[in-house]
Amino acid sequence: DRLASSGLTGLLDPVETGLACGSDTAHMSIFGYDPFTNYQGRGSFETMGAGLPLTYQDIAFKCNFASLDTESGLVVRRRVSRKFYRWGLPLIEAIDNKPIPGYENYTVHVLHATEHRCGLKVSGPGLSHKIEGTDPLKDNLPLLVPKALEDSDPQAVFTAKLLQNLSNWIKDQLQNHPINTERVKNGKFPANTLLLRGCGVRLKVPSFAEKYNLKSFVIAPTAIIKGIGMTFDMDVHDVPGATGDIYSNHKAKFDKASELITQNYQFGFVHIKAIDDLGHDKNMEGRIEMIQKLDSIIGSFVKQLAESNYKGWIVVTGDHTTHLHSGDHSYESVPFLATNFYELEKEESNFRDRVNSFDEISCSRGSLGRFPGSEVMPLIRSLMNIE
Repeated sequence: DRLASSGLTGLLDPVETGLACGSDTAHMSIFGYDPFTNYQGRGSFETMGAGLPLTYQDIAFKCNFASLDTESGLVVRRRVSRKFYRWGLPLIEAIDNKPIPGYENYTVHVLHATEHRCGLKVSGPGLSHKIEGTDPLKDNLPLLVPKALEDSDPQAVFTAKLLQNLSNWIKDQLQNHPINTERVKNGKFPANTLLLRGCGVRLKVPSFAEKYNLKSFVIAPTAIIKGIGMTFDMDVHDVPGATGDIYSNHKAKFDKASELITQNYQFGFVHIKAIDDLGHDKNMEGRIEMIQKLDSIIGSFVKQLAESNYKGWIVVTGDHTTHLHSGDHSYESVPFLATNFYELEKEESNFRDRVNSFDEISCSRGSLGRFPGSEVMPLIRSLMNIE
């Protein structure tokens, strides 16, 4: 609220009005890379962010470890457990760096990303990313069969058949793994399938520095956002204790940002995932508590920079809404603020509107109005007096 009352506010449609977007397309839009012309699937972002390098010939998936009822073929739990990383990492070792049965010239590589998610890439000649994956999108629906987006595309048809072999092989490896045998014995959901989601390829786009002439950094433990930063050749910094979930050391992330932005960086981006997770889990109390916690941490971050006489701008916004009742992304606008540290100590300022609270209703009265994500970077450059 203090930042809102000291600066400029408005409402942001991360991609466009009325679109319930994903984090990948939203961040592309906010960073000024048009998702309608540049988007090639989210799998490449997740996989690169997990730590798997991609060539421009590889295809990649953002994957969920899920629980499959082998008799009915229904995916009973799309996210087997957000705490998967505490017990399930040996399952990844069982399917990583292996030839694909029936396609021995093709190799699968898998690496843990965040919580129940991993990045997966397939390497080999003649692959296509124009594929529908195996994720049914909701619990208690059948595991899907990989399909080519167009039956007339021979590369996509070939890739779909290869991926079906891969999906079946992964199910076999996971179903019989001792970890899952023990979980079933103890009445727990097994992580016995991998949902192949968002097939993608590495983007060929100008770097952030080439596009804006700004030296930039990203702090984002969440693999998909880290991968977006890598795609745009922004400097990605890992922070000890920052995990990309509700247990993340958020203070450490902002401490690192404070250190970096006062060095030779002109632009920094800090991503917070926890509030979105709590929305997906329909956890209202946890979400409110997390917002209050982050409000305090950001307050300390602002105070620290102000005391160091930092005179740059801080922008706070979201990449999408996540509806507590549906547990899914929704289409509403998100609040947006931009405040210069120099203005925080002033009683009167030309860079201030009459909004005193940071929320959707208050910011709808802000001087910036309502605008799409494509206008965020031009606005920031204008505020920085960069032509």
